Amino acid sequence: MQFQSEEKRIDDPEEMAAAYLAECFGNKEIEYPINPFQMLKDEGILFSLRDFRKLEGVYISQSADDDIPIVGINWNRPITRQRFTAAHELCHHFRDAEKQISCPISGKKTAIERFADQFAAALLMPINELRHQVNKRLKKRKNLDFDDVLEIADFFGVSFEAALFRIAYRIHAIDGNTEPNELRKRVRKYQPDKVRKSRHMTSTKLYAGLIDSYQDQFTFVPTDYARFLFQNEYIYNDSRMEGLDVTYEQAAEIITDLRLHAQNSVYCTDDENMEAFFSIAGHYDMYQEILAEPVGDSLSVYDSFRLNKMLFSYYPHPEFGGSSRQNNTLVIGAKFDTVDYHDIFTELGKVDEEVKDSFSKRDEMPMSEYVKHVARIHHRITVIHPFPEGNGRTSRAFMNVQLVRAGLLPIYIKVEEKKEYIDALARADELNDYDELYEIMLRLILRTFVDLNRY
Repeated sequence: MQFQSEEKRIDDPEEMAAAYLAECFGNKEIEYPINPFQMLKDEGILFSLRDFRKLEGVYISQSADDDIPIVGINWNRPITRQRFTAAHELCHHFRDAEKQISCPISGKKTAIERFADQFAAALLMPINELRHQVNKRLKKRKNLDFDDVLEIADFFGVSFEAALFRIAYRIHAIDGNTEPNELRKRVRKYQPDKVRKSRHMTSTKLYAGLIDSYQDQFTFVPTDYARFLFQNEYIYNDSRMEGLDVTYEQAAEIITDLRLHAQNSVYCTDDENMEAFFSIAGHYDMYQEILAEPVGDSLSVYDSFRLNKMLFSYYPHPEFGGSSRQNNTLVIGAKFDTVDYHDIFTELGKVDEEVKDSFSKRDEMPMSEYVKHVARIHHRITVIHPFPEGNGRTSRAFMNVQLVRAGLLPIYIKVEEKKEYIDALARADELNDYDELYEIMLRLILRTFVDLNRY
């Protein structure tokens, strides 16, 4: 799309955003939240998440006719900020296409940066729709409260502060002192992130929009580098998730020795006091299988039995690995009763049908929808609880089997994220609400992408 050429240059950010939206959508109704990542793609701009420290993002213009412009966005910032940065860099593409621009997180902003910020706000929160959302909530009141602003921010997919300032200065519908410093003090007192969490408001739709816009970037083929990086991170964190007392350095040392010496490794031992080593060795074998080439072209829930067998293959009594449990069990802290052991294979059969159906249709659905399917299957397997031991480790490994065989990036959960993950599973248990689990998985796929493209 050729927009903002020199002969039709618009020097007001509000007018420029409105003109671009009119060009993008025409008479079609705009669906909110607007997806700025798709807009970057539609403009032929290559977008990538990066592990920046001091920058929100960068814009690099094309250096030749056969080159393409590039946008980098700070992965460490919240998804609402990443979206704002995407819209901000889009403005640079239209107005500053002959330049390379770095956009710092802090410091005094130039006129170019202020214009791009105003364009981003106007693009993501078009003024007419913003007035409509404000008026819907005013009713007989003169001004909005902060809870209203939180809802509006969620509707547009922007940060609370971005919505608050735009409403305060463009609509003039916020009570009290609206000087910038006073507003920021009020935001700190309100704690919007804490309120969002208490109301179980998620950013699932925002992450899905990002991934689906650039899903070709998030495809995965196992390489030696990916195996090395991912196995170290996954095995260390998954071992700690299960309460094993092992440091990252110890886990890396064990994995390296196993990689070099296989069954002759010093960690292949029958010493029953080395459970952490047994578990890590089994984890290593599982992920050698999951990340092997060529990648498997079929998928069944019963693949999890092979994974469970591999997990326990180094234990002194490995024979119970890969077998189903033969009694009923209570999972401490869970919000559900596990499936009666007589019904395990009946329930697994139902899951297997879903697994195979979605796998066969994986190329026909948006990437985010397949990831959501994997999340639901993961939860179902935790409830079935098919194995005597190792259900958590095996079900998380099978989650990655489903992703890798579909050509998607695998994920790992850091031990520091365990509570968030357990809480998301519990919400699925109690309310059949998977949205928090979806958000975790989509976000972690993006983290794997950043990890694998760090250098």
